[in-house]
Amino acid sequence: MRTRKQALKHLEKKFDIGEFVKPIDTHFKPWLDELNEELKGQEKEVKDIIEILLKSDRVYTVGLGRSRLGIMTTGMRFMHAGYQVEEVGHPYAPAMGTDEHYKDVLIIESGSGETNYAVTTAKIAKNNKVPIIAITSNPESRIAKISDKKIVTKGKRIYPTDSKIPSEEKEPINFMQTKSEDKASRIGELLINYTAKMRGLTENDMQKRHANTEYLKEPS
Repeated sequence: MRTRKQALKHLEKKFDIGEFVKPIDTHFKPWLDELNEELKGQEKEVKDIIEILLKSDRVYTVGLGRSRLGIMTTGMRFMHAGYQVEEVGHPYAPAMGTDEHYKDVLIIESGSGETNYAVTTAKIAKNNKVPIIAITSNPESRIAKISDKKIVTKGKRIYPTDSKIPSEEKEPINFMQTKSEDKASRIGELLINYTAKMRGLTENDMQKRHANTEYLKEPS
């Protein structure tokens, strides 16, 4: 591990834009191809999930850490598509599965599938007869088992294939659970894109629900 001063000197001497963009080929493309095959192998499960989403009008999301950030972007897109979206644990989030005017669904993002907070939330949803959709890398986890439908992806680290580097010296291209989280975010985008198309929504329809409080220009 280098000090900041050493790192800056290293940057000055050895910056290589080719090395900077290398993960696009070594990390992103391979796992996107892998995700493509994984989803094709879960066709019925994905179709059933789309059906649940089309029957729902209020989406609850739950995730912690980076998984929370990923599921929040998915939730935002569902909001743009006309769903009422609630984040579990938010002070303004209403009770789940208790309002007869809404058909609720819970979407959980958890790489490990063992996050206690998400497990507890899933049990509450189950008790209130709310369908549970999970995106996880662990098919044997508690969340996977309690969910009504799930999409399972491989979340292991990706290591360089260069044979010149001894195995014990190889550092992963993607740190920690990045691969799992990246896949989950892409799955969220695929779900909302397909659901929106099934409902005949256009980009203009979704743009109308985009936040209008973030522009600097004052309304006339």
